[in-house]
Amino acid sequence: MRDELERLIKREGADIFGTSCVSGFVSERFAGLPFAVTIGMRLLDAVMDQVCGGPTKLYFHHYRTANAFLDMCALKCALLLQRSGFRAVAIPASQTTSAEGIAADFPHKTAANLAGLGFMGKSGLFISADYGPRVRLATVLTDCPLPNGQMMPPQCGSCRVCVQACPCGAIVGNAWRQNGSRDDIVDAALCSRFMKDTYGMIGRGSVCGICAAVCPVGRHI
Repeated sequence: MRDELERLIKREGADIFGTSCVSGFVSERFAGLPFAVTIGMRLLDAVMDQVCGGPTKLYFHHYRTANAFLDMCALKCALLLQRSGFRAVAIPASQTTSAEGIAADFPHKTAANLAGLGFMGKSGLFISADYGPRVRLATVLTDCPLPNGQMMPPQCGSCRVCVQACPCGAIVGNAWRQNGSRDDIVDAALCSRFMKDTYGMIGRGSVCGICAAVCPVGRHI
């Protein structure tokens, strides 16, 4: 089933594919769907290079278009699983469901990390082994048994480029730890408030992207 899913996702044009067991990481709502398919798309360097000083309207459009593309890929993946006799749900590429507006039903980077597709950076972003943080992700949760990858340890080392570039100081600068909290490495609430207050003219302050744009991993591959 994994091979069939990969063929579908690659045929659709996605750049990243992986599978993992996320039992213990999903909420009670999705407890019966303990496996995950990760789907990813590499963002365009010509767009991301312009974000180093702050988000642009072009970046916001690219961000939304990438999310829509990934949502369609995830839907097709979930439909294939259902037609094959399994249960599946596509988690949107970009949708916050918490009251604070800073968390989703399931974090895509958790599945991508468990799938061995990259590592977690000091920025709190998933750093793809092939493309760095210049990616967007979507996830399909399912009860179809799927294999794990080999998790990669953090590889930021002493680099603090994203810490120094963050315009509101939301990135603490600590290395990611498997059992740690997101708050240990990034203040997501501060990041969200700053985007809304500062970049409201671009997608109502829903994007920034500076930390992804300045990260030296994956630039101009």
